[in-house]
Amino acid sequence: MPGLNTLPQNRKMITKLLDTPSSPVARFRLLSGGVSPNNLLENSEQVVGQKACLACGNCVDACPVVLREQDKIDFQLHRTSLYLETVVEDSCLRCYSCIKVCPQVDRPLKLLAAKHRITEKLVHVWLAVAYLLTAGTGVLINHFRGDWSDLFIMIDSTGHKIGAIMWLLAPALFYFFDKYHFKRTIKGILSLEVQDITWWKEGIKALFNKEKRPFLGEYNSGQKIWYLVVLMTMLVLGVTGIARWFWEDSLSTTTLNLIIGIHIAAAYTIDISFIYHFGRKFITRTVKRLRHIFRDSLVFDEETRQDQREGTSVSLQETTIGLKG
Repeated sequence: MPGLNTLPQNRKMITKLLDTPSSPVARFRLLSGGVSPNNLLENSEQVVGQKACLACGNCVDACPVVLREQDKIDFQLHRTSLYLETVVEDSCLRCYSCIKVCPQVDRPLKLLAAKHRITEKLVHVWLAVAYLLTAGTGVLINHFRGDWSDLFIMIDSTGHKIGAIMWLLAPALFYFFDKYHFKRTIKGILSLEVQDITWWKEGIKALFNKEKRPFLGEYNSGQKIWYLVVLMTMLVLGVTGIARWFWEDSLSTTTLNLIIGIHIAAAYTIDISFIYHFGRKFITRTVKRLRHIFRDSLVFDEETRQDQREGTSVSLQETTIGLKG
């Protein structure tokens, strides 16, 4: 967008829109192609207007929150960016998928949104690689050590240490390259509010009554617990791993076995956490999307067959009337 970086106030306003847990596509659409380089808006709440949405539904289809609220999107009039705000409310995950697919948002704004959380995404990938490397080599060391040659064990041990170093470096890299979002993430994880208690109450009820599970967006109570488990196990694995790495020969057998036991327990904890995380983020979402695709396809096929039956019935009636005539 021409002149977007001319005034710091404009950039600050865009940043606030992207960091607010609410669907940003409607305001980004209104900003596109209409903001002067010297526009002095006081705050993001002033970004309003009447620039008509095309109602193409791209943002609705791309939103992962709508996937959980599919029944709320029943009519074409619901497939707009403004209606998306009412569905998502404060459950926005800040993935910016709605911005990426909107045909009315300027390309520079799309690029800005794509780069806004790039450090978080790269650190996420870094952590995933570190975890897979550490977990894979750790399983080989602890369960199949007797099946491998000394050379393979040395290579595997080296890979395990590299993965551990990568794992422990992740928070430092996040802080170094993006202090603002690092602090925002830590604040979101450690915050405790009334809605967290409500979330757990509704979650426990859902377990016994098969009710819909609560969902409160980017840092819901379940995610906070998951983040804390990851951070705590990261600390335990780091301390026990360093102790075993540097002082294994000087430790007594009892102490060494205790450290190894704690290390393995923490490793199992993080394994279970990541399996659950992967299932919730990818498998469950994919299953839901496929279910909606097949459900909508079946409904469409049934409606088509119904239309054909009605059309055939009308044709027969017209033919009968013609013969009588």
